[in-house]
Amino acid sequence: MNVAIITARAGSKSIINKNILEVKGKPLIYYPIKASLDALKIDKIFVSTDGEGIAAAAEKYGATVIPRPDELGADSINHGDVIKHAVEWVDERYDNLENVVLLLGNTVYIDGSIIDKCLQKLDDENELDSCMTVWEAQDDHPLRAMEIAENGLLRPYGNVERNVSTERQSYQKAYYYDQGVWAFRKYTVQSHDGPNPWWWMGKKSAPIIRTWVTGRDIHTYFDVGISEWWLEGLDKIKEALKKSSENGL
Repeated sequence: MNVAIITARAGSKSIINKNILEVKGKPLIYYPIKASLDALKIDKIFVSTDGEGIAAAAEKYGATVIPRPDELGADSINHGDVIKHAVEWVDERYDNLENVVLLLGNTVYIDGSIIDKCLQKLDDENELDSCMTVWEAQDDHPLRAMEIAENGLLRPYGNVERNVSTERQSYQKAYYYDQGVWAFRKYTVQSHDGPNPWWWMGKKSAPIIRTWVTGRDIHTYFDVGISEWWLEGLDKIKEALKKSSENGL
């Protein structure tokens, strides 16, 4: 059995009740649920939450609620601990759990096809523990990252002695999880050996590369506007992404 688990915490400080904020007339939690419903390879959908409003919306749109314990609701809680709890909750109550698709409750940048693509990857490559959607870094490459020093001035992030070119094409390729899909075998949550900080993903995690910048979750009202733009132009965006993929971009 393949399941989708959507994590949606009630205590957001950036936007109150963010996961049920209306985006294009639907609560935000609707979009990952709808993507899961559209996926051919998902058998059941769950939402892990500590919020009554989120739980009500989740049930309305077809998900089963996993009640999140109070001790897993604070800002400082590691997301992996929430995921582990949810996977174990499902595994205790349903037979034959095999693979889990983990989605964030505050993003619209997923659909059934990308979920199915990730699960197909696990079906095709039995040696894999997991896969995740990523984008290849461009101007956000880690070799261009900076930090603010104690004196208030900028300096290179991490290794202050580094000396790199302004020509980003000369950098070794780097990739970021794009807030889209984590797909993994149920057993991987029992070990802390995934690619840090995604410790629940197992030792062998493969990339599903999407066009930069494809994934974005909502933390500010600026993100809300970008998400609405994405939804409004979704058909045109998908066509552009298809052309980029065909051209190897």
